[in-house]
Amino acid sequence: MPGDGDSEVVEFDAEAALAAANDAIGPEKVFSCVVYDAESFRTAYVDDRLDELYADTERRREHFDEIHSYVHLDFTEQELFEELFRDPEGVRAFVTYMGTLIAVRVVTEKQGVFFSIAPDAPVTKLVSAVETELRS
Repeated sequence: MPGDGDSEVVEFDAEAALAAANDAIGPEKVFSCVVYDAESFRTAYVDDRLDELYADTERRREHFDEIHSYVHLDFTEQELFEELFRDPEGVRAFVTYMGTLIAVRVVTEKQGVFFSIAPDAPVTKLVSAVETELRS
């Protein structure tokens, strides 16, 4: 299922990032793709299996609003980790493992892309493929 809205939130190509994820881990492992900056987000893709969990599109949008209302914290956390660890390559991604999915947030300085993926998906492969698109 395509995403919600046409407004551009990020400077990178969201569709290219989604295509890179699909190529890297397989489209059957990607449940959703959301692009964001410190102030807003846009849903680029929602798999039908995920969409069916909601009574209607409005309920899904409300839940996504709740989930992604804290995206600005990624950039605060990114600054903290870069200050503490001083890795010359910086923070590339954040990963949260849950029972039924893995939440992966690939970040640049002030933009990011969030993927919910299957719990058995190869995370590092996804991050490597997607960050190439974000930084090109």
